[in-house]
Amino acid sequence: MNSPVSREYLIKLVLLGTGTPIARTARHGPSQIVELDGDLVLVDCGPGVLHRLLESGCDFYSLSHIVLTHLHSDHVSGLADILWAGWEGRWWSTPPLLIGPPGTKVFVDRLLSAYEEDIFLRSNEGAMDETGLRPEIIEVHDGWSSRHGNWKLTAFSVDHKPVKHAFGFRFEIEARSLVISGDTRRCDNLIENAKDAGLLVHEVAWDKGLRLAIEQSTGADRARFERILSYHTSSLEVGEIARLANVKHLVLSHLVGGGTPDDYMNDVKQSFLGEVTVGYDLETFVI
Repeated sequence: MNSPVSREYLIKLVLLGTGTPIARTARHGPSQIVELDGDLVLVDCGPGVLHRLLESGCDFYSLSHIVLTHLHSDHVSGLADILWAGWEGRWWSTPPLLIGPPGTKVFVDRLLSAYEEDIFLRSNEGAMDETGLRPEIIEVHDGWSSRHGNWKLTAFSVDHKPVKHAFGFRFEIEARSLVISGDTRRCDNLIENAKDAGLLVHEVAWDKGLRLAIEQSTGADRARFERILSYHTSSLEVGEIARLANVKHLVLSHLVGGGTPDDYMNDVKQSFLGEVTVGYDLETFVI
């Protein structure tokens, strides 16, 4: 009798958006799609996420989870586009499970309330009702985890103060792992939860660019640049984070402060000698 063929579980990651709150045609708002064991998980919903999702070629009908790292506008403003596209386009009978920080339930309630006239009119057409639009929501805490089939999702707190609730997420299936930092300054809890990850997607702020902006500005502009540098991870720090966590591959996303890919690489390579990629929209990785 032939032995059964063992299944190889892979993790596929597509960077849907690698940008910031500043609108750019080449870099849409922060978002990524993770595919594993037949499930499709959308992590963050920055501006332009719907169209990037369609451009990615992913089977959006398989979208099973939406995960929010925190509730900053550049990470959630595309959520309505996703929910309404799935509702109106019959992508699902029940929306994807929505996983996010404390406050997510209130945010979604207010979002649906803002669109109450649209919901009322479409529901009165007789073919649609709100059950296909309102997702089940789980609000996470540090160390929260859940298993879905053969894969596991873990949430861990990161430091993005003054944001009270900000999280990174770790995906695991068999021996493969992917970690997404969310928005954070250098954070020991992230290093611990990224240990030995096959791939770490980490936000980054170009140190030189922001420091020059601080030096060359005054008043409210100067304070804004100082604040940005204070709660994001500097390009001079992110390589050390990857080294301490012993990750195999570091992918930079949510690129703050301008700069070229070489500017980021030169800073990161001062402390991390592993594989580094400066991510761009629709770039794909397989773990």
